[in-house]
Amino acid sequence: MNGAVRLLDLGEVSPLRSQALYHGLAEGMDESAPDTIVLCRPAAPYFCVGYHQAPRAELDLAWCRENGYPVIQRRIGGGTVYLDADQLFYQCVFHRSRAPFDVASIYRRFLTPPVRALQALGLPATLEAINEIEVGGRRIAGTGGGQIGEAVVVTGNILFDFDYDAMVRAWRVPSEAFRRLASEGLNRYLTTLRRELPAVPAPDEVARLLVAKYAEELDRPMLLGSLTPGEEEAVDRAEGELADFPRVVEAERRLDRGLKIAREVYVREEEISTPAAPVRLVLRARDGMIEALVVDETASFRDCPADTLGRLLSSFAQDHF
Repeated sequence: MNGAVRLLDLGEVSPLRSQALYHGLAEGMDESAPDTIVLCRPAAPYFCVGYHQAPRAELDLAWCRENGYPVIQRRIGGGTVYLDADQLFYQCVFHRSRAPFDVASIYRRFLTPPVRALQALGLPATLEAINEIEVGGRRIAGTGGGQIGEAVVVTGNILFDFDYDAMVRAWRVPSEAFRRLASEGLNRYLTTLRRELPAVPAPDEVARLLVAKYAEELDRPMLLGSLTPGEEEAVDRAEGELADFPRVVEAERRLDRGLKIAREVYVREEEISTPAAPVRLVLRARDGMIEALVVDETASFRDCPADTLGRLLSSFAQDHF
């Protein structure tokens, strides 16, 4: 046991602050600082992009701006996510000396309590593929992690409900066929407490359950605390840095036509050459098996061997899945 873990139960906070909290705490972390778990919910909806992603490649930024959705890029990994008050955030900020060394063990330590909390609600939740929390093979949480300064950071959320339409519309996609297959996949493989339970529990109830499971799994007491003046300043600085969105946009990479929907569920689009003319394929696959396929309606296979489409699909799958 390494002493008590500080709990910051902050309720609703602004979108920027919901990300700045763990960034600021991590920046000021040293071995004498308390290991901390933050619970909060964003007061307004927004989109958050992972550290290794390019915002302009992931999202239709003009649509987000026109519809009032802020876009924030965090300094830890994970994918692009839609976040709002129907989600309970948990943010674990621990000194690296008091966290496991390898990535798999880090995620197992800090994501097992949310899994146990969901199980206590009667859901068959499991931790899959290092950091995927699922119920019946469907994702029910977004997670991310990384190291900031001397801190190991693992973040996640519990989805009470989800605005599927906003996420689908905000994606920057190469075609409407791609958007349709992605939308179908999202609705099939992302679930929520509202979809899984006959009655949705109150956020405070889930928060209490989550805190209890962290105390059990970490074998450390949880003590309610508050930010120190120095930490308040660090969080304020982090807000300013995260708000500097134009600076982040400048360093973007090329567009990627692939989209991960859930564990082993991907949508991809590609133009493939044939003897007749280029053909555009859009394909959704799960566990390496095709679930849905759209072939450009203008494609021509005239004068092509009868097995052309089969060979194209085989080559496409080998390259992308």
